Amino acid sequence: MRFKLAAPGLELQLGIEDLDKVRIHEEIIPELLDELVDEIKSSGAVRDPVIVDSNTLVVLDGMHRVAALRKLGCRYLPACLLDYQNPNVRVGCWYRTIRGEMGESKFLDLFRLPGLSVEPAPPETASRTLGGRQASAALLTKDACYLLKGESGEIRESYAWMKRIERALRERGLRVNYENELDAVRRARSGEVAAVLMVPGVRKDEVIEAALSGNVFAHKTTRHVLSVRPMYVDIPLGWLKEDRPLEELNRTLIEHLSKRRVKHLPKGTLFEGRKYEGELWIF
Repeated sequence: MRFKLAAPGLELQLGIEDLDKVRIHEEIIPELLDELVDEIKSSGAVRDPVIVDSNTLVVLDGMHRVAALRKLGCRYLPACLLDYQNPNVRVGCWYRTIRGEMGESKFLDLFRLPGLSVEPAPPETASRTLGGRQASAALLTKDACYLLKGESGEIRESYAWMKRIERALRERGLRVNYENELDAVRRARSGEVAAVLMVPGVRKDEVIEAALSGNVFAHKTTRHVLSVRPMYVDIPLGWLKEDRPLEELNRTLIEHLSKRRVKHLPKGTLFEGRKYEGELWIF
């Protein structure tokens, strides 16, 4: 028993699920987790549902919400369940935009590490090479582009390098943010950011395997794009700690959501600092 949303080309089901049964596929960023725990405790509610594959219960979006609810001693979580194999659910990347003062030569010195080679390449070649997983990453600036190649070319190695490089950049006082591929490249070419780290994409089967095996990816490996994303369901924290059967909790959830109006925001909306490629349905 769940609250169903008939979205174009994609059926969504909002429900309360057993927290112990879901599996995350990415690492948690401790600082973000602490902030989220404080936010949920302060508001007394979970604002947005965790996006979960209905077939495997793998978490696609909401890793930190899962970890926060576990830390808060919850039994359940609010979830938006969908069929991950539906073509209207896509897996994108988070490119790393870098802001701060650092010359190109110092960038390159930072990447000259044992096991990582650096070579110049046209941006179009870099994109094709990453698409074919023949490089771990690419560094794009306004005037140049370089391929970063690890020893194995394996996707986990690529994101292990990203994690290491991000840490080194932050230690040098640079700011690293996460943006979609097109926006990040546009910012680099316009000179709005010092550089962009481009990364290879991950397949759906690799996401599932990582979660079910427990051998999770580094943080911010995937960016899942839904044709429609529900938000602001505002589930009271107390519900998620109660010793009540799931069926009863889901009846309560249906009553809760049935009283709410839904505002539709179009594709490409910038909402609370993040740009969404699909529609947003705000309760």
